[in-house]
Amino acid sequence: METTGMERIYYLADSILRLVYVNVLFILFTLLGLVVFGFFPALTATFYIVRKWLTGNSDIPITKNFWWFYKKELIRSNGMGWLLTLAGFLLYINLTIAEVINHPIIQLSYYPILSVMIFFLCFCLYVFPIYVQGHMSILRTMRTAFTSLLYSPLKTIIMAAAVLITFIILNYIPGLIPICGISTLALIITMGQGDRLFVPRERRIKE
Repeated sequence: METTGMERIYYLADSILRLVYVNVLFILFTLLGLVVFGFFPALTATFYIVRKWLTGNSDIPITKNFWWFYKKELIRSNGMGWLLTLAGFLLYINLTIAEVINHPIIQLSYYPILSVMIFFLCFCLYVFPIYVQGHMSILRTMRTAFTSLLYSPLKTIIMAAAVLITFIILNYIPGLIPICGISTLALIITMGQGDRLFVPRERRIKE
């Protein structure tokens, strides 16, 4: 049966509300882990829920599955997340040093380090969507993310551009980031991996 305009509006509104709800869960569970230990488990749980939606499992109980994945990946997601954070921090420090120190040789390294930094940020776009796909070690997850980054440069550029534009829009409108920022970015990034958008309402049931 053909979908009417009103039904499409309803699907869109329902999808937005679900994104808002998952974003609220992300904030609450980040605080539950005292931020330091809660951010990365909450982030991976957000990607897990979004991926479930995009692969046709949008009838899953959101809170129950979010909490289950949060507990399940509490240690591993923190290990992977803080490893990436340390690598990014070291790159940032080296980039800052190359920018501020007035020495020709050191300043010459600025653009190579900047290129590595951009490559690293693009690499991070692949890590969490791949991480939630299956039971892989942290090393294998990163290796797969690295391979995917090299294998699809055009897709990476499009996905990075979409993430950047989305972030600018979210940042431009006051209050939008805490309402649906993380879940929306997770949606954009996961869609960039090739997953499908939300399935119709008739394929879902209430929690």
